[in-house]
Amino acid sequence: SVLLLYILSSHIYQSFSYTSMSTVIEHIVLLKVKPEASDEDIKKLIEGAQSLRTIPGVISITVGSTFAEEWMPDRRNGHTHTLSCRLQSKEALRVYQDHPLHAQVKKECMLPVLTELPMAVDYESLVVLGDRQRNK
Repeated sequence: SVLLLYILSSHIYQSFSYTSMSTVIEHIVLLKVKPEASDEDIKKLIEGAQSLRTIPGVISITVGSTFAEEWMPDRRNGHTHTLSCRLQSKEALRVYQDHPLHAQVKKECMLPVLTELPMAVDYESLVVLGDRQRNK
């Protein structure tokens, strides 16, 4: 069974072809928005988060409501929204964290509508594009 697992994992690994090997920093933030937050509050939160894309070193920002489909367990643990920021390097993460726009968005757009402080994690990742993404 170990040999079969090795063969399967080798096949899966070989099915990916790499056009470039680059690492990025992923900054993931889980948010618990107050139930009484208005649509305007949510819009301000999302637009504020999206404005962070202008900070040097930011590759992309995504933000949205969390969800659980009928067929899956609800693993959200009360987190209603998620922000994902992809950055060029650990140095870029420091620039992002210390940037005045980050502090402003956090203070004016996020914290006022949250039930508690956000949960955030950061990790370094190798970017691997699937065939569909590379061929576009």
